Amino acid sequence: MLREAVPVAQMAQQISDSPSAVSIVTAADIRAFGYRTLADVINSLRGLYTTYDRRYQYMGGRGFGASDDYAGRIMLLVDGYATQDSLFNQAYIDESGLLDLELVERVEYVPGTGSVTYGNNALLGIINVVTKKGRDFNAAQLSAEVSSHRGQKQRATYGKRFENGADVLFSASALDVHGRNLYFPAYDTPTTNNGIADNQDGETNKRVFGKFAYEGLTIEGAYVDRKKMLPTNPSSSTAFNAPFSVRDENAFLNLSYQTTLGLWLKSLSRFYSGHYAYDAWREFADYSTDNLKYGRREYHGQWWGFDQKFVGNWFLDHTMVFGFEFRNDYRQQFRRSYLSPEKALLEVYSDSLSRRTASFYLTDEYRINERWSLNLGARYDDPSDLAGNWSPRLAVIYQPTPQTTLKASYSEAFRMPHAYERFIYEAAAAPEFVAASEFVLQHEFSRDTRLTGSVYRYRRSGQLVYSDALGDYVDSGKSHAHGLEVELERLWKGGIRSRGSMAWQNSTDTDGRALANSPNVLGKLNVSFPVFDGAIRTGIDAQYLGSRLTLERRRISGVGLANLTFSSERKWHGLSASFSIRNLFDREYEVVSPFDWRPVSNVAQDTLRMDGRTYWVQVNLDL
Repeated sequence: MLREAVPVAQMAQQISDSPSAVSIVTAADIRAFGYRTLADVINSLRGLYTTYDRRYQYMGGRGFGASDDYAGRIMLLVDGYATQDSLFNQAYIDESGLLDLELVERVEYVPGTGSVTYGNNALLGIINVVTKKGRDFNAAQLSAEVSSHRGQKQRATYGKRFENGADVLFSASALDVHGRNLYFPAYDTPTTNNGIADNQDGETNKRVFGKFAYEGLTIEGAYVDRKKMLPTNPSSSTAFNAPFSVRDENAFLNLSYQTTLGLWLKSLSRFYSGHYAYDAWREFADYSTDNLKYGRREYHGQWWGFDQKFVGNWFLDHTMVFGFEFRNDYRQQFRRSYLSPEKALLEVYSDSLSRRTASFYLTDEYRINERWSLNLGARYDDPSDLAGNWSPRLAVIYQPTPQTTLKASYSEAFRMPHAYERFIYEAAAAPEFVAASEFVLQHEFSRDTRLTGSVYRYRRSGQLVYSDALGDYVDSGKSHAHGLEVELERLWKGGIRSRGSMAWQNSTDTDGRALANSPNVLGKLNVSFPVFDGAIRTGIDAQYLGSRLTLERRRISGVGLANLTFSSERKWHGLSASFSIRNLFDREYEVVSPFDWRPVSNVAQDTLRMDGRTYWVQVNLDL
């Protein structure tokens, strides 16, 4: 049951050695439970949840989770590359994400601050996606799937390991979901189509991923182009049941080289570049006075960087990781256009920003004796537009027995204001800080059963709040969060796998009130088992999301959801298949809406209804 995690130095490290309570979802879990996006994986992880506003999926947990919060408080990595864009610091976890999950070997979640290792954006945790190798396929694979609401997807993947050791993986896919007509009570008037958004929920995407590895060299890149229609009318100035679309284009290229420089020194060099484009189209509700009927937002970001890490073992019982990183966000461009009913350009507002960041870091894992070890480190980030900042960490690990590990840690981290915040708030945009304390218990009852528990406390500061006295935003906001998480994993005889967790959290916002969209209780249960002599695996994924407050301070009740998946364990003439039922019991439920305004009807729209029971089926063929 004891698995491995891949830390920054790309060296295998057991979970018991990590200073945090790591969670891992493997490729076998992804297939057994029918996960289709990273959001599905995140919903299965201890203490995390997502919120969907029919535009994006947003992460929440451990005292954060504003319904439209994409401000990069958890860093998302793909094979160690930080995927957040340079405009919003958004971690794309839905169909706007960079990867098809069939290409994922495992997903690692490391809660707590990660700025010591990764710097900006790793404020409250790290999610690292480890991709498969070509040898994991060793074939060409064609895949087709269909889903509810007239959804369909096709994928072609080729993977192979050659005799000279070179490993190649290439994959391309296309998704098209027609969506369905949706009802919104706040617009239930004759002039707004009785609250029904017709054909405004469609979604398409195209993905490409490639990876080449030979000896210590790895070259990989990804590209995704996703377009989503928005049925929610997410702006107070736009028209309901009118075209409102967003398009996200995301791409990266990552080159890394790992080598041994000497008996006690290893090196990992990484060069990366990225591109992000956001294109949104909207129709305004009232254009009789200024003749502005359409609006378009075109935002572009481009960046490159270099990261040089060293791992040194010069001193007995010490493992040191140190290095430097330089990142150049050389293009952060914002353009807003306003057009007439004839789509003639009337007004344009644009701005361009940039940022360069130099960073230095050092961590040391010191094994004092067989029972005690220390993990300490610090990172200094020096951005071109802000004052430099230190991010320290200290962790003590005690192992009284081979089966039991205790960990206590304290760390501080920060998040720079992203480009969009600088574009909107200008001089008021400022860094946000967190101080985190955590205590972790891990106990293995046997090699097949493991218990993990953690108690944590976060103190956030530097959050933007509006000052009536100054008539502007100031960075004086403070908030707090504390919680308890417990998880039990078990591998049973007969191939039965189970993982269950409970999380209790309490968090306050900058006004000292209970944080909106932050459930006090989260429960997860995942069980999979073989049937029909091991030919089919059945996966049951159950989740409980506790009650939450909306932006209007209304409490919505908790909800329990269950998903059921059947997947083939063995291939038949190269064929394999999966079938999933989402929201098995067809529960009617709502999530917290990000909209803090009311339409003309004056009916609150502080919640959004989610889908009932849906279906998904996939067939794969290896050639």
